Amino acid sequence: MKTVGKTTKERILEATERLLAEHGFEAVTLRDITTAAEVNVAAVNYHFGSKEKLFEEIQCRYVNPVNDERLRMLELATVNGRVAGLEEILEAFMRPFLFAVTRSKMSEQLFFKLMGRCIIDQHGDLPDALLPPFKKVVESFTAALHVAEPDLPVETVLWRLHYTFGVMAHTLLHGDALRRLTQGACGAPDFEVQLQGMIDFCHAGFHAGKGDPK
Repeated sequence: MKTVGKTTKERILEATERLLAEHGFEAVTLRDITTAAEVNVAAVNYHFGSKEKLFEEIQCRYVNPVNDERLRMLELATVNGRVAGLEEILEAFMRPFLFAVTRSKMSEQLFFKLMGRCIIDQHGDLPDALLPPFKKVVESFTAALHVAEPDLPVETVLWRLHYTFGVMAHTLLHGDALRRLTQGACGAPDFEVQLQGMIDFCHAGFHAGKGDPK
C-alpha cells in the first residue's frame, strides 16, 4: 500500500535509499526500485532522468550536508587564524556523520550503511556534482593538518587523510559485520564511542613514526 501523503518522488527516493543501504549501488535494479516504490519506470525517468541520476541525487542528498558541516566545524576551529589541534581537526572531519544520522528517519545502522555506500560504492567513482565540495574538503583539511603537523610533508598528510577517510567509511559500512564475525565479542558501542575510537586510532596514525605523540 502506498504511503499516504508521500509524493511519487518522495516514495522513489525513500525506497531507493533503503535498497541501496541494504544491497549496494551495483546490486539494486530499476525493477527493484519501481516495485518497492510502487511506481512505473516512466515515473523514475520523469523525476530523475535515469537510475544513475537517481543514485547521484541520493549521494548528493546525504554527502553534501556532511561536507558542509565539516567545513563549518573546521572554520570554527581555525577562526581568526587559530591553529587547531590534530584531534580537533579529526573530530571536524568525522563528527558530521553523527549530526547527519540524528536528522535521518532511518535506523542508525541502516543510515550508516547508506552513508558508507554513498562514499565508497560505484567502483570509487563520485558524481561530478560531488567533486567540487569534496575537493574543497580535501584542500581545507589538508591545509589545517599541515599547520597542525608542520613536520609532515603535504604528501604524507594527504595519504593519512585518505586512510582516515577509509577507516570511517569501512566502519560505517561494515560495523555490523564485525559483530557477526565475533559473535558479539566486540560489544555494541554507540556511535559516540565509535567516533572517539576512530579519532584515537587515526590520531595515532598521523603520528606514526614520530615516537610518542604526546
